[in-house]
Amino acid sequence: MRPLSRPLRLLITTGVILAAFAGGIWLSAHHADAPVASSVDGLLWPDPPALRPFALTDAEGKPFGPERLRGRWTLLFFGFTHCPDVCPTTLAELAAAQTTLRTHPRYGERGRIAFVSVDPERDDAAALRAYADYFAPDIIAATAPEDELRRLTRALGALFVKVPQGGGEYTMDHSAGIFFISPDLHLVSVLTPPHSRDQIIERFDAVSALIEEHG
Repeated sequence: MRPLSRPLRLLITTGVILAAFAGGIWLSAHHADAPVASSVDGLLWPDPPALRPFALTDAEGKPFGPERLRGRWTLLFFGFTHCPDVCPTTLAELAAAQTTLRTHPRYGERGRIAFVSVDPERDDAAALRAYADYFAPDIIAATAPEDELRRLTRALGALFVKVPQGGGEYTMDHSAGIFFISPDLHLVSVLTPPHSRDQIIERFDAVSALIEEHG
């Protein structure tokens, strides 16, 4: 396969970003009619979408679906282990935030970070486990065949695309939001990049308190 020209790569990447942006605007508009949510950016309220069924496999070879998340808060992030910048930076900030969130009564010891690889071709179980362990040993790392990944990403309003490079290599362009999934399996907020530990904690405090009060 001939590598894509730089202009075409730029066009593809721009298309992914614009599509993700448009999806975010649609979600925000769809849920923007509630005054209670006006003070919390990125909150999907009062009708947060329920998490649809999906079937991934985690780094231990075990099935990973919605029921694994029931009864706990989950901070979900899509990426891949060969990611040069956004993925390691985001996972580092998530791990740092989780150290504080462990003391939070609504997150506690049951809350989890879920890292879902959109690069199943390279990210086997061993690669996922080693990568996740570098940031925090309790991160759930999982992936699935492309069709199953697309079912999950589309349901959450996320996107990913394989971008060929020279010499048979490739990279992955993907949505870089953090998806806040409530214990009753609803997508309640999306935090857009760039990410920081403090922003993650502040968003969790805001959405978890509001949902506890009004849910």
